[in-house]
Amino acid sequence: MTDTGGPGEREDRPGAGRSRNRRRRIILSELALTVTFTLAVGLGLAQRDALDSTALFLAGWALNLVVLVLCCTLPWSRISGRWVILMPLLDFVAIGLARAAAGDALSGVGLLAAFPVVWIAASRVRTAAAVAITVLASLAIIWFPVLAQPGPVTLDTVVDPILLPIMLTGLAWFVSELTKDNRRRQAALQASQAALRDSVEAGRARERLLGTVLDTVSVGLLAVDAHGHDILMNARQREGHAAAAPPGNDDPTEAELLIFGEDRVTPVPPERRPVLRAVGGEDLDGEQVWVGTGRSQRALSISSRSMHDDEGAFTGTVVSFNDVTELLRALHAKDDFLSNVSHEFRTPLTSILGYLELTVERRGSLPEDVTGFVQVARRNALRLERLVEDLLAINAGTFQVHPVPTDVGRILAEAASSGLIRATRAGVQLVNRAPAGLPAVADPVRLAQAVDNLLSNAVKYNRRGGSITLDASVGEDGLTVRVEDTGIGIEAEELHQVFDRFFRSSSVRSSSVPGVGLGLLITRSIVNEHGGSITVTSEPGVGTCFSMTIPQPAPSAG
Repeated sequence: MTDTGGPGEREDRPGAGRSRNRRRRIILSELALTVTFTLAVGLGLAQRDALDSTALFLAGWALNLVVLVLCCTLPWSRISGRWVILMPLLDFVAIGLARAAAGDALSGVGLLAAFPVVWIAASRVRTAAAVAITVLASLAIIWFPVLAQPGPVTLDTVVDPILLPIMLTGLAWFVSELTKDNRRRQAALQASQAALRDSVEAGRARERLLGTVLDTVSVGLLAVDAHGHDILMNARQREGHAAAAPPGNDDPTEAELLIFGEDRVTPVPPERRPVLRAVGGEDLDGEQVWVGTGRSQRALSISSRSMHDDEGAFTGTVVSFNDVTELLRALHAKDDFLSNVSHEFRTPLTSILGYLELTVERRGSLPEDVTGFVQVARRNALRLERLVEDLLAINAGTFQVHPVPTDVGRILAEAASSGLIRATRAGVQLVNRAPAGLPAVADPVRLAQAVDNLLSNAVKYNRRGGSITLDASVGEDGLTVRVEDTGIGIEAEELHQVFDRFFRSSSVRSSSVPGVGLGLLITRSIVNEHGGSITVTSEPGVGTCFSMTIPQPAPSAG
């Protein structure tokens, strides 16, 4: 046995609190018996003539009072728990004295033994020990008067009062088992409460970590429930929300926020604003708006993803706000720079071409080799002028084509003839499989420029001993022109970037192959202005194939 402090004791209470709890239980356990014992004494004194010994009866009561005083005064915090069991044992002695003195007048006094029995059974002793103590103490209570009386002891006098020990033994077993079950339940409840506390604390720690992470990232984040109510907003988004608020309005609604389109002036209608659309369940990807006014106006790229439960029902949305103001300013600055540089190139190019034209007109007075050099210089100057014009047109969005009935076969033959010189110098074989006569509707100058760009790239990014195939046909989809090479190829993750402005693959940037990354952009612009499309397939180390498709007008009924 480890502790006999009484019913409901908890060992997890530390220090003074546990001591006070033990003292209170001990006193209450004893006080219940003392009160009942006192009432029984009063009843016995009212019938004292029928008592066998009034003095002995009062002695039992006095012993019970002494036990109560000991329970109230002893320093239980310094006394081992196993000694507490002496209190109910002394109560058994007091009850035994009272029962011996009561005789037949108060035979029910023995039932007072139920109090110490419950005390012992509810304490931290094993059920077997509680039952054994109860059996011995109850037998002593009923047999002490029998053995103490004069005269012979018969079997009937020993067996007749045996019902009381049986009842008390059953009570001891029942209370002990009930107490053990209650303690198991308490232990399970305490473990559950401890797990719940740990879970709550872990949840709070995760919440603090999540809040710190969200406030650290440079992207504004907003989470709303299915009804549009805010669940979460990080610090960056709170700043962006405040920047979009009208002056003097610290808590504006979504409809009151200052949100403008790409021109930075036209307000976005409330029903078309990205956040309201995202709250409605629409998934956004890079929606661009401007918020605020004046010099503090910021550009935001807004994306969102919907949340759904296990049944697929809409439960809310997470919206991200990426500040792209500096990126847009850099892009505008780059476009302005290209436009200004291209304009600056125009003046000296015009002068160079003018003097070259004058020189070509006087070619009769020049040596033949000098005339050839001038012709080469003039062709390259014209090519440079065309590149400058294309840059200006692309930046200004005025890149135009003028489709007319054209012999595409002749244009491709001329492009192949011009490219053959470069291919031969690079040790590359160029094969033209396009029909000699292939009528179609296209801008002959721009189509020749697009094909020349593709052939030029096929030569530059090929290998000595490689090959280039030029082919064309007209079918249901329109005019299709293909340029296929056996060059170094393009990595799969870079294919979607080949038509971007100034893009050059990583393998090309580390080589000595010249280029600025504008040829494919111009080619795509030419095809797009024709209403067509251009695709590319490539495998590193095997080669690349570009395919241009230009739709053709339906033949007239005539």
